[in-house]
Parts: sequence; C-alpha cells; structure tokens
Amino acid sequence: MIRFVANPEGGRGRVKKHLEELRQLATAAGLELSLSRDAADLTAQARRAAADGCERLLVAGGDGTVHFAVQGLAGSDCALAVVPLGSGNDFAASLGGPCDLAEAVSQGLRGKVRSIDLVRTGERFFACVGGLGFDSAANEVANRVRLLRGHWIYLYSVLHTLATFRAPRLKINYQGGSFHGEALMVAVANAPRYGGGMRIAPAATMDDGLIDLVIIKKVPLPTFLRVFPKVYKGTHVDHPAILQAKSPWVHVRPDRELPAYGDGERLTTVDGQGARFEIVPGALQVVAPG
Repeated sequence: MIRFVANPEGGRGRVKKHLEELRQLATAAGLELSLSRDAADLTAQARRAAADGCERLLVAGGDGTVHFAVQGLAGSDCALAVVPLGSGNDFAASLGGPCDLAEAVSQGLRGKVRSIDLVRTGERFFACVGGLGFDSAANEVANRVRLLRGHWIYLYSVLHTLATFRAPRLKINYQGGSFHGEALMVAVANAPRYGGGMRIAPAATMDDGLIDLVIIKKVPLPTFLRVFPKVYKGTHVDHPAILQAKSPWVHVRPDRELPAYGDGERLTTVDGQGARFEIVPGALQVVAPG
C-alpha cells in the first residue's frame, strides 16, 4: 500500500503551482493525492500511514515538509519518498534523488528502500542539520523572507543577521572531547548540507551512526565574510576557527537562551540547562538511490 500527500504551503508557493501536475502523476500511479492542512496534520497523516501498514509514503514539499513527515514516520517500516518542491531541497539532494517531479514520483513508487539515521533532541527528530547560534538566528530571519528563493534566502539572512548577532559562550560536550568558549554557532549534522546548498559538514553521511559536529569559533567580521562563501563548497572546514568531531551524542549549554533549529524548523529554546542531541541509527526508512 502506497500513499501520496502534498503540503500545499510547501516550497513558498511552489507546491501550489504544481498541484495539477502532482494530481496527474498520482492518478497515473493509481493513487489519490491528499493535501495536508498544516504541520500537525502532515505529521498525523504520516503517522496514520505507518499505523495502517503502508510500505511507502510519497511526500511533496520542501525540507520543512520532510521534517514534519519524519515526526510521524520515525521508527516505523513505512518508507519516506520525497518529491522535492522546496526552496532548498537539502534532504532530497543529500540522498541523491532526482529533481524532476515525474522522475521523483517514479523513484518513490519503484526505487529501493534503505535506512538512514535521525538526530533526536527531546521528542523531536531532524534528518539533515540542526544546532544553535548564528545560523539559528539567521534561520528566523529566513522564515520571514517571502521575496527570495533558494540559496538567496539564506545568503540574505546571513548578511542581515550579522548586524545584530552577538556570539554566545558555549559549553559543548561530546564523546571524546569538549569545547568551552565563544562561538558563532554549533552545527549538529546528520547530512552534509543545509540552507539551500551550504555544505556545513561535507564529510557527513546519513547512515554511519554518528553526528558530525561543526563548531565555528568567534572570529572578526572580516574573517567571517572571507570564509563564509567557502561553505558552499565545504572548504571552510580547513580554517583554524573550525572545530570538527564525530560523536553519537552532543550536549550544548549556552550562556543565554537561544533557539535551536533542525531542518529549518524551530525545535526548542535552549536555556542554561542545555540540550542533548543524539543519533538514532536506522530510525527512518527512505526511498533513495544507492
């Protein structure tokens, strides 16, 4: 049994523009296209598909759509198949899936199923990259932008955030090490990219049972502006202000309350008690090449 759901609000309007094409593709496959009402309904539909014994759930939308579908599918045997219609499509790109809608639907129906890891903090999961600091502040700006698309949203958000952001002092513990000091951000990565193609953790893989931790220490603004563009190729990690580690868990404690994000969605507010991120090996079944 296979189901197909689309988030009409996904992709900053892209899903709405392609609804007729999605309906035609669903009909050709003998499926009914269901539309989610909101994030909670999307999670509920994903959870219901898993409970009903569906083998696959095709989901049309962006990384935010994927995030809320994952909340309902984590730990189940129902495989997630993404039909990418987002601004960044980092999850689909990290899996190596096709961008063309017809090809994505075809793969979702017939492609191979494999397991990937998820990262959990509290009761929430994320599939690609989470963390807190500068990028979370920029994410809050990005979520308010409506006139830009793709990586331009994130580039604008980064530049906008530079004007007001103050680096927090962080206490970060992970298996085999720790970091105490001022840092612009900490990225907890299960996949290499986020933010519409920024390769924040270029060595990350989604099935190795480990978090890729990337800490960007506080640097002068001119240094940041010089190094930041390198994130799109992943060569920023060669800079001495970048600390990298692999660990099954990470605990982060900031000196002030900070929002934590995962897959571009706000997860929680992290206070002086800190937050623990842990890998959950093989927690999600996906339809993907390889």
